[in-house]
Amino acid sequence: MADLTRVLVPVDSQDAQAFRLALGYAENICERTGSNDISLLVHTKHQLDHTSLAQFLGPAALRALDKGTVSLPSGKRLHANTMKTLRYSARNAVLLVYYAEPKILDFADGLEAVGGIVAVPDLPGEADGWVARWGAIVHGQATAAPATLIGDAVFVGALETLSKVVNLSTGLGHPRDRQMADQILRILRAKGHADQSENIKSWAIRHGWHPEHAAELERLARKIWALKNKPALSNVHDPHGRYQRWRDEAGA
Repeated sequence: MADLTRVLVPVDSQDAQAFRLALGYAENICERTGSNDISLLVHTKHQLDHTSLAQFLGPAALRALDKGTVSLPSGKRLHANTMKTLRYSARNAVLLVYYAEPKILDFADGLEAVGGIVAVPDLPGEADGWVARWGAIVHGQATAAPATLIGDAVFVGALETLSKVVNLSTGLGHPRDRQMADQILRILRAKGHADQSENIKSWAIRHGWHPEHAAELERLARKIWALKNKPALSNVHDPHGRYQRWRDEAGA
């Protein structure tokens, strides 16, 4: 999903302009990708029926969405989905994520067959981590390159090794893969590397991990860096040799 077009519209979600701008971006992405469908994604159906979105859409559109789709003047089709009804695949639709915050944006990042993502944050700043994760386009701002999430090259090399050896479809679900992650992180902690827990989830998602599995990797990293003392490596296979290889690959 790294090459998807992602857009943030940092306009008050209670302002009708936010919805108009977001819909316009979604329609533009549809034109570029050949998609005919836009999926309005919210947390729950309540947010369609009893919030500012209901006012923006109007009664007729809400009834049509409840039955299926709304045909837009552009010729595109608008659907409405929640995190319960859209479980695995977006079926190549462009997602318009409204009242966006980290949980629903992680959910969107975990869907398959997404045509693009446009997000309107619930509150200012709530989607900043998502923007940094992907280098998303921000309405009204100059385009910026994706942020360097982890600046420690040796740490990144270790994570790249981990991403190659674990089964990314299951993350740390297999005991062997969890042990591998645990050992790699313990080696880094023992060698004095700083805690990267704040950005490790976004780094992993950017590099092909499912958001749920990336969150588990983050929890493991936080646990290891929360240890009072540096971990012992006596039970870890070839910790110094493995670490030296990461240093060599990083040019450190």
